[in-house]
Amino acid sequence: MALRPLPQMSLMESVKTCYQKYFTFSGRARRSEFWWFYLCAGVVQTVLLGIVRHFHTAAAEAFTKDLTLDNFSEMYDKAHALDQQYQLYYIIVLVVILVLFTIPLLAAHARRLHDIGKSGYLLFLYLLCGVGGLIPLFMCIKDGEPVANQYGESPKYVEEV
Repeated sequence: MALRPLPQMSLMESVKTCYQKYFTFSGRARRSEFWWFYLCAGVVQTVLLGIVRHFHTAAAEAFTKDLTLDNFSEMYDKAHALDQQYQLYYIIVLVVILVLFTIPLLAAHARRLHDIGKSGYLLFLYLLCGVGGLIPLFMCIKDGEPVANQYGESPKYVEEV
């Protein structure tokens, strides 16, 4: 029997699938599923962190325009309090990002590695400094195995009848 590839997943299908499989580190994931979700997570993280940074910068500029030698001590104390508040917001955004994206992204990455016949334990290379984390990421470029492997049936190829 011949194998036929299914159409590529859309961005919305990918995001939906990755959140449905939030903690699923077993099985296989197609390239389109992984890369669309990876792109979505990167864009949303950048936007969220950019918003927090924008408000911090705008508030800091408001303080510096009113800064004089007479009110330096008072303005310094206000700026220090603002910076602490910014750090709190930054931490909150990072926790939101961790909960919303990191876990499902790691799960999708493990499933993607399974699709090419590799172990999800390769993700531990992210703990290495430098290029260690790039190795499993570049591995995900390769097309998955068209036949079943030790991690399950191919999510892309189906038998044509």
